[in-house]
Amino acid sequence: MVAEEGNMTKAAEMLFITQSAMTQSIQRLEREIGVKLLVQRGKHLGLTEEGQSVKMIAEKILDLWGKAKDRSARRFVKPTIAIGMFDNAATRLAGFVQKNSRRDEFDLDVIIDSSGKLLRQLELGVIDVAVIVERGGHLTRDIERVEVFEEELVPIAGKVFKEKIENVPFILYNKGSNTREQVDEVFGEKGIRPRIYAESTSPSFMKELSVLKCGVALLPLNLVKEELGRGALVRQNFIMKWKRRYGIFVRKEVESKYIEELIKEMGGILRDRDETR
Repeated sequence: MVAEEGNMTKAAEMLFITQSAMTQSIQRLEREIGVKLLVQRGKHLGLTEEGQSVKMIAEKILDLWGKAKDRSARRFVKPTIAIGMFDNAATRLAGFVQKNSRRDEFDLDVIIDSSGKLLRQLELGVIDVAVIVERGGHLTRDIERVEVFEEELVPIAGKVFKEKIENVPFILYNKGSNTREQVDEVFGEKGIRPRIYAESTSPSFMKELSVLKCGVALLPLNLVKEELGRGALVRQNFIMKWKRRYGIFVRKEVESKYIEELIKEMGGILRDRDETR
């Protein structure tokens, strides 16, 4: 509650306890787990990096505790398999999720988030499997990459940009994101510093800006096929080609025949729908 409100007093009022009781409770928790959870940022309290990790784990614990108190849930105990997906993987795997959402053998819990956050949740054991965009750096020894895929990022806009690529306004994924890292790598290989009109985490917003002719967005083909078909968007004729690598990752300690089945099914769907293969 403190993390969400950014204020100790407001959080205490919402929980009907005193601020001093709230402060003491947090201090006890910090001593118990040996990390500092909160930091003052101006007028707001925010989570430290360790605090963000603790919050992810705590949300999972609270969810399980809710199920433990639910008599009907206890009567039908089934394992829950948690799978995290980045936005376009979730779009491609929508049919898979619908098919497997309520199986007799297990419950499927799907989380859609940024690749960076999903990898962190996988490392913390909050989720079992993640379909995420790759980034540079080494994986922790607890995480295994099961399969790797590629998808083309198509340069599209509501009009044809005829100027030199250095002068073209681009609509890109946010700086620091796994996709942006791969996009910047391509620009860097050509010695080009792109002119950026906008950055976003939302492919839908990026597509809307490109339809409005604000700039060129780099988006997966399956997200823009309809607009290209009816002429709302035009594919730009650039020599440069952009692709992003993504994959299925799993915690090594997780052993379940159901997870193996799901990974195999997801891999088949993603291979079949990958236009670059």
